[in-house]
Amino acid sequence: MITIIILIILSTVTINAVLGDNGLIEQAKKTKNIAEGSIEDEKEKLNSLSQEYANLMAENEEIEKPKTVADYKESGEVFDETKTIYDEKENEITVPGGFKIASDSGDTVQQGVVIEDVNASTDEAVRGSQFVWIPVGKFTKDNGEESNEIILGRYTFSTTSPGTPTLEQAAYTEENPENYKNSKLIEDYHDEYSGAHRDGVASGGLDGINATANDLGAWIDSVKENSGYYIGRYEASFASGTSVENYKAATKVSEHNSTSSMSYNLGTLWNFITELEASKVAINTYEDSLVVKSDLMNSYAWDTAIVYIQECGKANYANQDGESINSNLTNTGTGQDEVCKINDMASNIREWTTEYSSYANYSNGYPCTNRAGSYNYSNYYTAYRNGTNTTNSLDFVGFRLSLYM
Repeated sequence: MITIIILIILSTVTINAVLGDNGLIEQAKKTKNIAEGSIEDEKEKLNSLSQEYANLMAENEEIEKPKTVADYKESGEVFDETKTIYDEKENEITVPGGFKIASDSGDTVQQGVVIEDVNASTDEAVRGSQFVWIPVGKFTKDNGEESNEIILGRYTFSTTSPGTPTLEQAAYTEENPENYKNSKLIEDYHDEYSGAHRDGVASGGLDGINATANDLGAWIDSVKENSGYYIGRYEASFASGTSVENYKAATKVSEHNSTSSMSYNLGTLWNFITELEASKVAINTYEDSLVVKSDLMNSYAWDTAIVYIQECGKANYANQDGESINSNLTNTGTGQDEVCKINDMASNIREWTTEYSSYANYSNGYPCTNRAGSYNYSNYYTAYRNGTNTTNSLDFVGFRLSLYM
């Protein structure tokens, strides 16, 4: 009997311990609920942290992602200071302060990046001028392939398609950073003088001498530092001034000029100008700017631009005949000669450069070199070098600006 009573008591205690309000089963349920609640709470906290992290990364990506050429073109933003930007292929373009990306610029280096003067010049007649970026080095093409290396240099080009370039003189090399200072005749007569700027000597005889680059060394240093330079999108047009010393040029779409004499009206194509005068005008155009400098095209600027154009897919542009494009003098920017957003480099009128020519014909000196074809002469082409004297002022010869930082 005692044993039975003890067993009953133990059973009751055990049942109560297991099934009672504070029994093992009830405690297990409470523990399970607490654990599940903790897990759910941790999940919510983890999800919250994950979302915060995702938001932070998205904000950082938005902050760090650089705006492209296309973005700047769409916004019309004017650069307060010189800045390096990128196209959608991550090619670098240095844009000087006071300029914006033109509304009809290409979106990539291969298409042609165009900048437009908004307030870089103090002369309103110069403002609106447009220039095209010429890259030096390698760039990524629109198809994702890398271009051949574009070397800043003076070139000759094969006269057969595709106009393969031959580097005659690099502006600089690893072995010689000042290789441009070495004299190098191209096609027997043509050299680029690298000394201090000279205005030249006007003469129809053998004592005539051409005007040279304003500061060839500074121009080359700028190209090297910025991996590129700019050339006028259009052949120069008259902007303002009353004498050669204060004349200024523009690079805008312009009306063609007379074929008998120069008309100094705003927006007219600038022909009937000697090489010596073209040099002064080119240098003076951005003389008031603290950001950029301008000059007449030198042989490095001209030849390297052709290499760039052909690298972009315009094969044999070096041999493009001018008269076959325009047989009559036309307004700049309205003909069929546009490559990489550059107009009339092969056609319309020939263009003065700072390259010296030692060619002499009988009693006449021909120290000035002009390039390209013109509307009234066949067999003159983009890469063509033509020597003439310092007093020539013709309807089919004008000039183009080079721009650098």
